[in-house]
Amino acid sequence: MTITEVQDLISKLSESVQSFHNRFGITGEITQKELLSRIPIQEEEVRELNYSVLNESDERIANEAVDVLYVAIGTVLRLNSGTASLALREVIYKNNAKTLITHYVNEVGKVSRRP
Repeated sequence: MTITEVQDLISKLSESVQSFHNRFGITGEITQKELLSRIPIQEEEVRELNYSVLNESDERIANEAVDVLYVAIGTVLRLNSGTASLALREVIYKNNAKTLITHYVNEVGKVSRRP
């Protein structure tokens, strides 16, 4: 499988999330209460990913990573589309602007701004 095929599947994942929301009536304007209710769901998926990384196969790790992504995409799709679009563009721009001149990978593996 190529990176392009994976990118296409990520797009299909987003469509799947929207379809899931429609099927279960997770539509309309989002409330603070709903946003807060999504945090434990995301935390559970991250915990499951952590467990998989420590104890399971690459296939299980991949499944758990996609579950984390599924919930995160769901949160973004629930936000005002203008706000979400602006945030997506900002994060893409900000990360595309990072280079080895401006940033480095620190001792824990995070890309950080050079001092």
